[in-house]
Amino acid sequence: MARKVIEPMHDEHVNVTPLIDVVMCLIVFFMMVSKLVKDEMVDMVIPRASVGLEMDDQIGRLTINVVPPKDKDEMGNEIPKNMRGLPTVKIHGQEMITGDGWKSLTARLRQERKENPDLKVILRADESQEYDWIGPVLVACAQADIKDVNFATMLVEK
Repeated sequence: MARKVIEPMHDEHVNVTPLIDVVMCLIVFFMMVSKLVKDEMVDMVIPRASVGLEMDDQIGRLTINVVPPKDKDEMGNEIPKNMRGLPTVKIHGQEMITGDGWKSLTARLRQERKENPDLKVILRADESQEYDWIGPVLVACAQADIKDVNFATMLVEK
């Protein structure tokens, strides 16, 4: 019995469907990562330090942003310091200080620590931020029994 030989296909084009699938997955991945980074990072000037250690282990970290009050109004005029108001404390892009003061921040930190007992906090604040508004965040971390608190700084070459 004679065997039939299958003729080789001579297509003029390359099948790009798998390539399109991979590109779409990459687009979705980068969109999700950029959203997470955008939620955590706030536009501010990070203080500079001449000594410090880089945090290699990013597992279990929580970034707390202490955003200074606006120094200019909608018209671009500078607001006097005594009329600027309070800074904003943000976790995952969500403002934490509400009408009940610092209690909401402490409760949120306790909840985060319950979910992750090895929680590491990274405190980001503008270099012009007064310590008066960073201190209560540190107290809230202590009340939530968080022992690993780090300050975000930019290392400057000596």
